[in-house]
Amino acid sequence: MMYRACFLPLLLALGACDALPRDAAGTTERISREHAMRVAVLPGTPDAAPALALLDAYATKHRARLMLVDAHGEHAARQLEDGRIDALIGHFSKVSPWMADISLSKAVAHPEPDDSQQPVLRIARRNGENALILATDRAVAAAAR
Repeated sequence: MMYRACFLPLLLALGACDALPRDAAGTTERISREHAMRVAVLPGTPDAAPALALLDAYATKHRARLMLVDAHGEHAARQLEDGRIDALIGHFSKVSPWMADISLSKAVAHPEPDDSQQPVLRIARRNGENALILATDRAVAAAAR
């Protein structure tokens, strides 16, 4: 009887962890609900196709389609932070000044440069959207193999 009393709180706590990681602002749930993933490609990113393909596969998994949104420069990062877009594709360095506000993937379709200041193709996601970040990071890693 004592064992049941000890394990009950543990079982209840584990039941609450059924869908970890979660997106703090519910991005993945919104993508599934609205059947659209809002993505912006920064101007001057002619090699965006591999990143778009990874995000299209993610969207398809959630029964959604990619919806390309116009965004430029700092406005694009702000749109990402505000949740008006779900992902941003562009050339970013590992030491991007935006690193405090957004989560950058590893290099997409290119080796990670030795120079941390060299911009390469990456996918930027809103901080706190952990399910989206983890899923897209796994896709980038799998594509690199």
